[in-house]
Amino acid sequence: MNLQVKITGDNVEPLDTGERVVQFGNGLVGVISHVGKAVKPRVGVLLLNAGITRHVGPFRGHVELARRLAAQGIPVLRFDQSGLGDSALPGQATSDRRRREVDAAMRVLAENTGVYRFVLCGLCSGADDAFHVAAADPRVAGTILIDGLAYPTVGFWLRHVLPRLLHPGKVLRYLRSRGSGAPSLADYRDFPSRPDAVRMLSTMVARDARLLFVFTGGAYPYFNHRAQLAACLGSAAASTQVSLEFWREYDHTFYLRKHRRVLIERIAGWMQSQFGPAGQ
Repeated sequence: MNLQVKITGDNVEPLDTGERVVQFGNGLVGVISHVGKAVKPRVGVLLLNAGITRHVGPFRGHVELARRLAAQGIPVLRFDQSGLGDSALPGQATSDRRRREVDAAMRVLAENTGVYRFVLCGLCSGADDAFHVAAADPRVAGTILIDGLAYPTVGFWLRHVLPRLLHPGKVLRYLRSRGSGAPSLADYRDFPSRPDAVRMLSTMVARDARLLFVFTGGAYPYFNHRAQLAACLGSAAASTQVSLEFWREYDHTFYLRKHRRVLIERIAGWMQSQFGPAGQ
């Protein structure tokens, strides 16, 4: 984002009043997309890094989403977690680093916009971070999990394996990949154990947090049917607080503009339906 900036103390402020670059926490950097001064937002949104992608998101998807939500009265902070993008390396690697950084992000968004309830949104590893923090922090009113956690079930394996039995070549390639020692998806994700995930989701639903799960073809190694979510995460996943989309034909990073537009409009509509319009 090409913005002229001015330095004021610890903050870096753009001359464009619609977006503000902020420094906070222990060397963290992010961009707040503000709403109009007359608007009283009900919640704020935090966009978490997807893998090692900067706060702009894959194909600038976070920029587009932040501006779309701000236009409907929802302030957004997209920021780089420590060691990524513009943020400094962590001074010390600790087990609670993720929680502390999201806490600092919530505080700076609250200071700048007045919101005290938050929705965490993430893709892939960002969805993992969002789920872990949301389960433990009552300030989190909702989560948007894009290719987030799910667990293979009997139904998953039947749908996955049976069609391949008719193609011996696919079976052989799969067996070779299993024995190659190459990294698998599990090596890059931070899913809790399945019983812990069931408990964490139940905790969020019990306090009336709202969740939007979006799965694409990128999740196909572990998710391949809408019914699988409730089958692997229990009755809480079938509650009215949980919404689900499965877009098997979509790429994991939404590299097609038309697919990004669908995602952004779905999130914007979900935010409106779950948290209502911003007050005046």
